[in-house]
Amino acid sequence: MKNKKGRWEFDYNAQIAVDEHKGIIIASHVTNNPSDHHELIPAIEQVKSNLSEIYNEIPSNFQVSADNGYSTDINAEYLEQEGLDGHISSRKLARKEKKYNLAEKPFSKDNFNYDNEIRTYICPLGQPLYRVKEYEYKDKPRIAHWTKECKSCPVQEYCAKSHRYKTISDYGNPSKIRMQRKMETPEAQEIYKLRSKTAELPFANMKQNMHLTEFTTTGLKQINTEFKLYAIGHNLKRIYNEINMKNN
Repeated sequence: MKNKKGRWEFDYNAQIAVDEHKGIIIASHVTNNPSDHHELIPAIEQVKSNLSEIYNEIPSNFQVSADNGYSTDINAEYLEQEGLDGHISSRKLARKEKKYNLAEKPFSKDNFNYDNEIRTYICPLGQPLYRVKEYEYKDKPRIAHWTKECKSCPVQEYCAKSHRYKTISDYGNPSKIRMQRKMETPEAQEIYKLRSKTAELPFANMKQNMHLTEFTTTGLKQINTEFKLYAIGHNLKRIYNEINMKNN
């Protein structure tokens, strides 16, 4: 697949779905897609298939967390259609986690918080920007928020630039917009915080302790088999540790 420099090389994108409670890998696959955009649905479908051996249906407390790389219209719509409690990071939350410096642009969209109770954006000075207009642009729905109070704002020229009002627009699939607004809530962010240690620890274990620094085979079929063997090894160690703890 193409690397970040646009060059073709023998790289693979490994995907895992991990149980947050015990750190067990419950689904895994390898792809040659350079982005994660199309990998959430195959992972969840594999999880559902694997869990069907134990449960007749997905448990009611089943939650899905994924980083901003999986934030697409299709993925958000799929989670809603399947009735799954999804938590996919937004660009805003991803920047917040990486401590992206928003001080340089204090009136960027990322500094406008969405209030789910009154269903509108709040500017950094505390002024609500009301939901004023819904329209389509390039066959995609958009929702525009602004307020006439911008006219009397002391930073109007700095914030709105050459426009009369500062406008904040949401665009794309309604399911994705709902997901973005959900991730503005403290409750959703607390659940999402668990994702980093849940998903990254198995990768760290396989790389550091199981020495998975490169694959010994080539081709997706062989690579998938090899990666699943590493996942099985990780799970066996986790199960062994759990049994040891209970016996001691």
